[in-house]
Amino acid sequence: MSEHYEVLARKYRPHNFKELVGQSHTIRTLVNALDNNHLHHGFLFTGTRGVGKTTIARIFAKSVNCETGVSSNPCGKCETCLEIDLGQSVDLIELDAASHTGVDNMREILENAQYTPTKNLYKIYLIDEVHMLSKSSFNALLKTLEEPPKHIKFLLATTDPKKLPITILSRCLQFNLNKLTHNEILEHLKFIMNSEKLEFEDKALSKIADFGNGSMRDALSLLDQSISYGNGSVKDKDITEMLGLVNHSDIAKLALLVIEKKAKEALLLIRDLAHRGENLSTTLKDLTSLFHKISTAQMIVDEKQISPEIIDLANKISAQDLQLFYQIAINGQKDMQHSPSEQTGLEMTILRMIAFHPDQENTEKKNLKSSHSDKTALKKNKDNSINSDYLDKTNNKDVELDVIKAPNIKSQDDWEKVIVELGFEGAAKMLVKNTLFNSLVDSTLKLTLNNEFMNLLTKNTKNTIEKTLRSFYSDLTLFIESGETNGSTLSQKESTKLETERKKTEEQFLSDDGLKELEETFNTKVDTKSIKSLKETKNV
Repeated sequence: MSEHYEVLARKYRPHNFKELVGQSHTIRTLVNALDNNHLHHGFLFTGTRGVGKTTIARIFAKSVNCETGVSSNPCGKCETCLEIDLGQSVDLIELDAASHTGVDNMREILENAQYTPTKNLYKIYLIDEVHMLSKSSFNALLKTLEEPPKHIKFLLATTDPKKLPITILSRCLQFNLNKLTHNEILEHLKFIMNSEKLEFEDKALSKIADFGNGSMRDALSLLDQSISYGNGSVKDKDITEMLGLVNHSDIAKLALLVIEKKAKEALLLIRDLAHRGENLSTTLKDLTSLFHKISTAQMIVDEKQISPEIIDLANKISAQDLQLFYQIAINGQKDMQHSPSEQTGLEMTILRMIAFHPDQENTEKKNLKSSHSDKTALKKNKDNSINSDYLDKTNNKDVELDVIKAPNIKSQDDWEKVIVELGFEGAAKMLVKNTLFNSLVDSTLKLTLNNEFMNLLTKNTKNTIEKTLRSFYSDLTLFIESGETNGSTLSQKESTKLETERKKTEEQFLSDDGLKELEETFNTKVDTKSIKSLKETKNV
């Protein structure tokens, strides 16, 4: 019979503070306290799952009860250390508060606290998930914490310290354990794979480290699964298949299509991914992560740290547009659960990015040329709020518009005309189309922005809007506040109009006698979601 398999999380559990991964601030404090024998009676370890709370508590228990004496470096060989490692120490009382919430359980355990340890220096109570205790149990524990015997140490661990009574918190030394970094998890995974003499690829371990999300135990559990899936090896291809990930090349291709405004090709790629059975929610997350990498690359001078692919993408998009894409992607993830399907949700998110993606040419120059070059057109539109007096400089190729010091904006209709005339682009366009006109007093333009789009109101976006406005209106100050817009913004009106047109198209199509005859002949019905107007098909 083969030897019993020990999972990696247990096999490679640290036995002393030197073997611990991360948590340097906690380790330093505990090491100094142990070496100087300045020991508190109560310790509280907090943090998310799998970051080392219980492990640190057990190492601490060995450190204070090791037969070589109290120190930060237990021998790991004496009878006491071995018993603690095996979970057989009579003086280390471990309690899972999740399954022992009642006060009777706590009282029964604490009744023996007054008695000295059976064979060790200290009797240690290790209470895991302590926040699960009942109110009565906390009261019972509090009584012992207030006046603990000298031979007692309490080690408490929890993932939710906010649920602990303040009276408990105030009587313990609290250590908040951080999530482990990607590199910390990755290096430990490499160490284990080398120790096990198993074949692996760095990319594969990196993906496992990402999915660990700061938890070493979760990463090791996934590593166990990966080794079984790959029959003793951990390959990037196997990890991609096992986790339902999309190949990086497809993500990079999708990002490039968005940047180049190739809507049709992007939709075809998404449909191909869906046909292959790829996880489209993960696709959007990976795309969001790629945008983050590209944005980071734009800020890093040392290109040796960045892949050529990322550098190439970073050179093809502005930082402002990249921020817009990232925000749309984040919102798309939130909206995915409300979409008719994952494919629909991803397609609409991508189309939204492309719809609000400005042309590659300089927006400011484009606006000035389109608005100023035709002197006659300006005269014909003299009733428009932005087309009033102007200066004709004959020595210049472009006609420059005189700045209007007192813009004539008195209503939402006037404001919408301004939006159309000025030709905003990108995030600025998306923002202004979702605003309502409030007032214009003393060159201060006050707008209300739809609550849903407040995350777009960055300093850069606001500066872009003000700059465009001031190219026509001197000394104009912009003030934007959050609020409900109730379907009155230009964007909401456009959406309503589009939906009305779509319904009209649908009704006209369904009323066609030829279509009805086909439905009767084949005993079927047309999928109304597939009906699109010519305008919609052109946009695709």
